[in-house]
Amino acid sequence: MAQALGDGAVDRAGVWGFVKAFSASWETPLSPGDGFTPAEIRSAEERLGLGLPAALREAYLLFGRRSDLIAGQNPLLGPDELLLDPSGRLLVFRSENQGCAG
Repeated sequence: MAQALGDGAVDRAGVWGFVKAFSASWETPLSPGDGFTPAEIRSAEERLGLGLPAALREAYLLFGRRSDLIAGQNPLLGPDELLLDPSGRLLVFRSENQGCAG
């Protein structure tokens, strides 16, 4: 993994390449069913009234259903669980494992 990072996870494609290599060495390679569908992402965006950040959208599409990658300590919320903080200005996309922060 150190070599994979050292070889150039300097842009989005490099980072997603690292994630693919990591998942293959950690448990199993990524597969098409590991991500949410574009329709599920659009539904969340419509519900929230905003577009998701590109990196979050891409992560959901690539591996959003892989609990071994997204839920070890502070889980990534599913698209249907995303919410805005009380101010309506911050997107909450993770939940601290004891429920005291998002």
